[in-house]
Amino acid sequence: MSGHIGILGGIFDPVHNGHLAIASLAREFFGLQKVLFIPSGSPPHKDSVTASAEDRLAMLRLALKNEPGAEIREEELHRSGYSYTIDTLHELRKQYDGQFFFIIGSDNITEIPGWHRYRSIIQMVELCIAHRPGYAVKIPPELKDASVRTFPSPEWGISSTMIRRYLKEGLSCRHLIPEQVREYILKKGLYRNTRVDSMGNRKVYSHEPGKGCRG
Repeated sequence: MSGHIGILGGIFDPVHNGHLAIASLAREFFGLQKVLFIPSGSPPHKDSVTASAEDRLAMLRLALKNEPGAEIREEELHRSGYSYTIDTLHELRKQYDGQFFFIIGSDNITEIPGWHRYRSIIQMVELCIAHRPGYAVKIPPELKDASVRTFPSPEWGISSTMIRRYLKEGLSCRHLIPEQVREYILKKGLYRNTRVDSMGNRKVYSHEPGKGCRG
């Protein structure tokens, strides 16, 4: 399949309106045929996730149900062990002939030199940077040979970390996450002092005065 293809990877724990806005703006600005949302399995450069892969995928499906030009790729969720971007790009190249536009926030651009085979990654994609408040667009010297482009971004400070904290505090997060996702989170009781163990099971922890966390 030819045409410009956007790639937006992430843990999506949970997916929020900032993700949707960035994908939509990138698609329109660069004339992308579609944007592939790629939820991470076990990324080596991130801390452990809170929601299970099943829940993260379900929330992403709900968020993108009526989103034009958006598609979910599940390769990384089903890959055993650590999930590397370079492996995903090679799998996508077997299906897509067009240029890859790798969408990333200015808060994450400095992480790329630490990624597995990052030099091969920057040879395969256009790095499309969305500015994040508080993070200037600074290109690490290791990426001097990369093709880097910027595009209009929503300039929101919203993040999945913030969403999880607000939900834990009992806030609704209405207008911060898609309504269908918000309803799913409430129904499943996600992000209420929860953590996913090594087997992918969600455990609820309570905090009582004078006591530690209990499983």
